[in-house]
This record gives sequence, structure tokens and C-alpha cells, in this order.
Amino acid sequence: EHLNDDDDRSSHASSSDWTPQPQIGSYSLIHQHIRETDPRAILRDLLPETILPPDLDDMTLWQIIINISEPPKRKKRKDVNTVEDVVRLLHESKRIMVLTGAGVSVSCGIPDFRSRDGIYARLAVDFPDLPDPQSMFDIEYFRRDPRPFFKFAKEIFPGQFQPSPCHRFIAMLDKQEKLLRNYTQNIDTLEQVAGVEKIIQCHGSFATASCLVCKHKVDCEAIREDIFNQVVPRCPRCSDIPLAIMKPDIVFFGENLPEMFHRAMKQDKDEVDLLIVIGSSLKVRPVALIPNSIPHEVPQVLINREPLPHLNFDVELLGDCDGIVNELCHRLGGDFEPLCFNSLRLAEITEKPPWLPERPPNETSNDAEPNARPADTADQPSEEAESQQDTDAAQRNATPPEPRPEKETAESPERPVEDTPTEEADAFKSQVSTLEVRKRCWMSRINRSPISKRLEAGQYLFQAPNRYIFHGAEVYSESDDETSSSCGSDSEDSEGSVDGVEEDSDAEEDGAEAANRHFGGVQFG
Repeated sequence: EHLNDDDDRSSHASSSDWTPQPQIGSYSLIHQHIRETDPRAILRDLLPETILPPDLDDMTLWQIIINISEPPKRKKRKDVNTVEDVVRLLHESKRIMVLTGAGVSVSCGIPDFRSRDGIYARLAVDFPDLPDPQSMFDIEYFRRDPRPFFKFAKEIFPGQFQPSPCHRFIAMLDKQEKLLRNYTQNIDTLEQVAGVEKIIQCHGSFATASCLVCKHKVDCEAIREDIFNQVVPRCPRCSDIPLAIMKPDIVFFGENLPEMFHRAMKQDKDEVDLLIVIGSSLKVRPVALIPNSIPHEVPQVLINREPLPHLNFDVELLGDCDGIVNELCHRLGGDFEPLCFNSLRLAEITEKPPWLPERPPNETSNDAEPNARPADTADQPSEEAESQQDTDAAQRNATPPEPRPEKETAESPERPVEDTPTEEADAFKSQVSTLEVRKRCWMSRINRSPISKRLEAGQYLFQAPNRYIFHGAEVYSESDDETSSSCGSDSEDSEGSVDGVEEDSDAEEDGAEAANRHFGGVQFG
């Protein structure tokens, strides 16, 4: 079936057309009640014989409702585990669904949001009432003041960036008639630049713009001059109306996803024979529902910097997406070989390399640390290891040393502790104890480094049964996690971890992170 978006505005398709029905109740029932202020009323309909504890807050109850309404979680296939399986599946499959996020565009030079000189930092100067990056993509804020968005639009407008190796890899799948569809969360249009034709832009894109009032649609070239001249583009048909603004067809917060997305998923979910997710955290619904909504026997592969614990993939290829695709193209050969930007073929290791940092400054040989490198048994470090150690040493030198007593120490011969007045001695002992705790926490933070940083050039690590760690992977040793968890409150930079993976807490997610998940291809740091 040929898909087009001619009737997008008049249709009412939704994720309920292609996602499995919830385990209890129905989507229609949930949607019917979703506007009610009391979630207990919804749960009474869904779970009529269940008694809800009175002390549960509304946030917890809404989370229960969401969990009930989601499709059952897919179980991993036992017969698909290795990168060799991935290459075999790529050769054999004829209807591959590729789901992409910001990770495929990270190397394209698109400006980031969160750095000191990022887009949001600069916009905040010109528009002090802009509370956070997410507001720029809020439809209500846009109606009040579209200027911040159009200043941002100039920076990522189509025509300024080139596709990444990931884009070209997907385009080759399309050229070889292996691609069922590329569902992208990105708004940068780089898929089209790379030549991908079977594309669904889940969150819209800059390719077209529509009037907020009369819905007149134009190509992005029609508003390019206004955007680069920092003029809010007006509708040529009803320009006298105040809200007649030509808004790029990006799905803002508060707007529905394109009709074409839902119609394509309804069709594709029963045709797909391989799912590949590249560079996405899959935390934004309804796109996040795709892996659990297609037939569970369809193999699923993840190519991403970090694992996604809320989903079960058959093979996890973790690290820099471009680097992983480069290795896959080497293995696939044929028309994929010219896509390789690096001629180096990677070597597999199966044992996690040790992390051996230098001693802290002023440490004596008697203070043996568990991670210290034995001087008499250490191999000659590689250039990469020496570079890493130099970096670590610079970081430690940049950290102000903890204050130490100048005249009184626990072993001071001039003034033994037992001769010190009791209160002063207790205070001093407490200070020494606190100092030691902080020192251990400081060491744990130095040692807490992604496993990928331990890899030498040209290596990747295989962790049975199905996880591969390439350079750039944000995967951490479980032992490091245990060490650092007790020191979490001592560091502003400490983060929670699950199964050895650093993950941003949902409770602490800022506007930039939320916007990045909604608008892939825009780098928020």
C-alpha cells in the first residue's frame, strides 16, 4: 500500500490501531477516562475487585494505569545472540524496520543545546522568559511568542549538514530493497539527504511548513529566506490574521503525531522480519511502544551508546553508532564495503580489561589501594593507556586537595592524641574519619569510568550471551557501581545506576533531556 499524508489532518488514527490491547481493560476505556481528575475512578473500572491502599498518591496511581495499558513485554529469542547472527539476519531479511533517534546524527555537527555555548544558553540571553528548552517546542508557548523557535530553526535548518555513516547504511538497505521502513524520531531531514525513500518522520520535520490558521502547506524553501533573516514567516493566504504563522511541520508538545505514522505502523507491524533500533533511548510514547508491538518472534537488534533495560533486545551492540555500523559494513561486504569510513577491522576480546589508575597524589607505598597498579608486575602501558592516565592525573591535579591538620595528626609525636582534651580529640578523630571517607569516594569517582575507555584501539568486548561493548559505550562495571553507590551523596555529579548502566533519573530529567528524546537529531549534549 502506498502511504501519503494528504488526509493527515482529517483522520483520527492512533497507537491503539497498531499496539496490542492492554492486559486488563481496553484502550478505549482508558482514553475515555483519561481526562478525569481522579485516577482512582479509572482503576475502579479497570480493576473493579481491587482495593486500592488509601495512601497511594496520584502519581503512583497514574503509573499503574500506564503500566496496565502498555503491551506485554517481549521476551528475548534464545537463538539470536551474536554479531554474526546480526550479519546473517541483514543478509537474509527482506523487510527490515529501522527505528532511529538522535544517535544517528550525533556526528553531523548539529548544534547542541546543553553546553555552555549551546543554543539554549544563547536563546536564554535574548529571551529571558524562556523557562527551559522544552518550552521552545511547546505549542502554547509558540503561539504566544514564536521568536525563540525561529531563532533556533535557523541553526538546524535543512541544507547545512551532511548525513552520517548510519544514514548512508540505512539508505543502502533501502537501495537493496531490504528496508521496510525507517521510522525516525529526528527532525533534521538527513535521511532524505542520504537517499532514504521509505521514511516515516515520527515527530515531523523541517521539510514542510503549515499555517496555524488555514493549514496552507508549503515546502521549506518557501520560508528559508524569512528564517535566515530572522523574520517570523507569515501565511501568504491569510496573513492579516495575527496567528497566521507558517510553522514547520514538527510535532510540538501538545500536538498529535502525524496520521501517516499510525497508518504505516498498522501496516508494517505484521510485515517486518527484523527490527533494528539505532541511537534512541525509546522513552517517548508511542514510538517507544514499537518493539513490544510487533510480533515477538521478529529478531530485534539494538545499536546505541547505552542499553535500554526496559526492553529485551536479542543482540546489543553498544557504543558509537557510526563505529558499529562501520564494523557491520566490513562484515557485510559487497555494496556495503564502500560505506566504511575506517579501514580498520576490529578484534574481539572476551575478558573485561582492568581499570588501573595511578596512585592519588602524595600517596605512600604503604597505603595500598585495591585498584593500584603493582609496579613490579604491570605490563608496559600502551600509548592509549598512557594518554588515559595523563588525563586522569590532570583531573586529579585539578581537584582541590582535602584540608589536612597542619600541626596535629593522628600520629603526631609532639602531641599524642591521648594527651589531647577529650572534646578536641573526638572532633579531630571525626575529621580524620570524614577525610578518609571522602578520599575513598574521590577514588571511586576516578575509578568509575565506562568499560569502553579500557578498550585499546581496534578492540571491542563481547559479554556473553548477547552484549557487545564498542568504543563510546556508556556501560559501567557492576563492581564500580557498588563502590560508588555509597558515595553518591558526596558528589554533585553522582548518578543512579541500574544493572551497571548509568541512567538519568526521570525525576531529575530537565527540559533539554525531555526535548532531546522528543526531537531526535537535535543534540542536547
